[in-house]
Amino acid sequence: MSKTEEKQSAVCWVCDHTNLKVVKKSDLDATIDSSNFAITNSDYGKTGELSKCENCGFIQCTDGTDVIHFYEDLVDEEYENTRAQRKLQEQRIMKLIQAVKPSGKHLDIGAGSGIMVEAAIEMGYDSIGVEPSKWLQKTATEKGLPIKLGIFPMEGLDDKFDVITLVDVIEHVNNPKQLMQDIQKALAPDGLLVVITPDVDSFLAKRLKWKWWHFRIAHIGYFNSKTMDLVAKASNLKTIKFLRPAWYFNLGYLIKRGYQYLPKFLRIPVPGFISKRVVRVNLRDSLLYMYKTDKP
Repeated sequence: MSKTEEKQSAVCWVCDHTNLKVVKKSDLDATIDSSNFAITNSDYGKTGELSKCENCGFIQCTDGTDVIHFYEDLVDEEYENTRAQRKLQEQRIMKLIQAVKPSGKHLDIGAGSGIMVEAAIEMGYDSIGVEPSKWLQKTATEKGLPIKLGIFPMEGLDDKFDVITLVDVIEHVNNPKQLMQDIQKALAPDGLLVVITPDVDSFLAKRLKWKWWHFRIAHIGYFNSKTMDLVAKASNLKTIKFLRPAWYFNLGYLIKRGYQYLPKFLRIPVPGFISKRVVRVNLRDSLLYMYKTDKP
């Protein structure tokens, strides 16, 4: 089958329609490696070829979707250097969860070095995580955190979970509907699923267009409220809460990334005492959904 024929036969990962239209050409080249998939990678606007479903509006990558080996070999020391700030975010998410599900068995999918799991354990949950990166999983293990190496679903995770978290993960997979369906099967009766993902229909996404920071090689699926609702319904899940999540960063981290949007003469060095200050940021360009099984 030719490359053109492959694109024509591509199926939308959300609604299964075949009417996909290319909206952005690929930036991929032979130099792509695991560093492009790092959590802290800042090659904003660089993606594979993106196509939009003319039925539901979902945007997905139509080349370079076999990416699991990049995650397995991923090393991201800058991510670990920002662990303290990221833990503030995970603690905030867990507090939202605690208001609905005060205790129980918790699974974090795409657990990184175990920051969410660490926060959950400290709040009294029986928590475990799954992570494909050998380096991140080893880092978590060295901290005494129960993170299994692999991808979900996997052998050895046959239990039902009261809480499952999927934070900034669903945009990285080429089977989002199947992933959500597998998660729904792993939920205990009255179990809670929390999903966070960038919102391609947000004000900043529309304003910055292809320069938006969430257009990255590692992101191969782009959701909005409509397509998240479609995936949830196909997975027998109902929304019980929706909000726009906030993030915590030190100013130095934010300024370094913000410089990409400024001319060089405006990239003024920031004093160290200012760059280390931690700030809470909510740009309202991400979605947070809490789901429960619709019909037991």
